[in-house]
Amino acid sequence: PLSNPGPFPHPMPPLPPPPPDVASRETLFPPTIGMTLERHAELRYGENSHQQAAVYKLAGSTGVSLVTARQLNGKELSYNNLLDLDSALAIVRAFELPAASVIKHNNPCGAATGVELHQAAKKALAGDPQSAFGGVLAFNRAVDAATAGVLAEPGLFIEAIMAPSFDATALQILTTKPKWKANVRLIEVGPLDSPQALINFRQIEGGMLVQEADVLPDPESEWKVVTTTKPKDAQLADLRFGWSIVRHVKSNAIVLAKDASLIGCGAGQMSRVDSVEIAISKAGERAMGSVLASDAFFPFPDSIHRAAAAGVAAIIQPGGSVKDPEVIAACNQHGIPMIFTGRRHFKH
Repeated sequence: PLSNPGPFPHPMPPLPPPPPDVASRETLFPPTIGMTLERHAELRYGENSHQQAAVYKLAGSTGVSLVTARQLNGKELSYNNLLDLDSALAIVRAFELPAASVIKHNNPCGAATGVELHQAAKKALAGDPQSAFGGVLAFNRAVDAATAGVLAEPGLFIEAIMAPSFDATALQILTTKPKWKANVRLIEVGPLDSPQALINFRQIEGGMLVQEADVLPDPESEWKVVTTTKPKDAQLADLRFGWSIVRHVKSNAIVLAKDASLIGCGAGQMSRVDSVEIAISKAGERAMGSVLASDAFFPFPDSIHRAAAAGVAAIIQPGGSVKDPEVIAACNQHGIPMIFTGRRHFKH
């Protein structure tokens, strides 16, 4: 195993304690599981127009709920809207600073934090403007007039906007100014301070897969700088940001980040280097000086050489490949600092 060649340039923030209801394996996975689902509404159709669909509420569930969220404007939510809003919500809940996320087909095409929410909104929409068209947005703060002004700019089309709340001026702007004013779905989900679900369910033929949800932050005390060059403070901040985003991208996942903003996303490719190529292509010239996050290890150093050619300045990944020494050597060759987190974040 690789040893840590040195501490980070500045102290890491303390890791928050796990939720008090994190249970033992026996409690998480009892011999039998029973649940009651209450039909909340029929949907116009499912993922495609030939599929019928409905949305159900999990009986007894408390806290944040997309099912019972208050809709303030627009057409009925669709099956795909709900899937995308769920992904958008998961991203913004990960940040303490004002945050915005833009989702298209269940993958982020924009995400950012800012000192003010309108700054986060503008940065998130600039991440991949072409893909953001027709996407959904989520915020972790109440939408104010300044943020609504960003969303109402000409040329932008949004399917749904979700936030804990919308102030009166923001509502007035969003329901009167944009061309899509009558159709945009405004979803008030309430405070985001309730614990996230700790268990995921996924149906397969003849059964159900049940797993612990991948929601807890990684302990940065276990992160290791494995290269000769250490990340600078600004790079480390963006590495943290990118690492928070990449777990929400379909594998194989690569994200490029700069100034607390997602600028390039490569998602769902069978080859990791192809995801790298897509992320770099999306970022364009902005890739220069950016950081790269990978949800799993690099099986070969080819991705490192491609990232270096595009100007990537730092990398974060789990490590764990038999080719790790070659990948580290490639980073050292290009003077790129790299962190191993020791934890993979596949998403399927």
